Amino acid sequence: MTEHTKRLEADVQAAVDSDPSAIAERVRALTLEALAHGRLDAGQMKEVMGAVLRGAQQGIERPDGERAAAVGEAVKGLDQALAAAAQATRLAVQEALGRSGEFSRETLKTRLDELDELESNFLDTLAEAAKSASGHVRTTLSDLAEHGRASGTAVGGQVQEAVSQLGRALAELAREQVDGGVRTLRNEAGLFAGLAAGMLRGIADRLQPGTGGSRGTDGDRGE
Repeated sequence: MTEHTKRLEADVQAAVDSDPSAIAERVRALTLEALAHGRLDAGQMKEVMGAVLRGAQQGIERPDGERAAAVGEAVKGLDQALAAAAQATRLAVQEALGRSGEFSRETLKTRLDELDELESNFLDTLAEAAKSASGHVRTTLSDLAEHGRASGTAVGGQVQEAVSQLGRALAELAREQVDGGVRTLRNEAGLFAGLAAGMLRGIADRLQPGTGGSRGTDGDRGE
């Protein structure tokens, strides 16, 4: 566990101990901040999800029902942050598709494949967290995972849109690069990480309270 992950876990713990009505918004902001300063790849996403859920479970000294509700609000904030990350990845892939001299089809396909798995990874992480929990919290996490699989999540909505939009464009890029003999730059992964993180920081800024954009990724397909 990195220092950044430990700090995120502690910050989420403090957020869940605060005003219940602000938990989701605060957890979303903390998660976005952590993701925007990383590589925004599958490994980092999993690490951040785990830290948020550990912090959420550790941070509550309340009756069991209230504790479970607070965890549910933290999961809502995490879902919203992951939806924003999915949107940022989609925008970054779109940008990269227009810069075919810098990014190969293989690099972009890897990121699109990781994006396609993001919702299932989120729900798997919820289910894993439920196994280590007890009482109402265990039930809440299990129910949220089952509901997400049945009815969808905010992040799942963003993922579906991205994959459907970008799949054909990625196939066309492959043909263009083969026909044109394009040689891409080295360190594509680092370049893409910087591009996606920049997109995410822009989205996070728009989601801040008072900016008029706080509803941009909140849609839950299940409601």
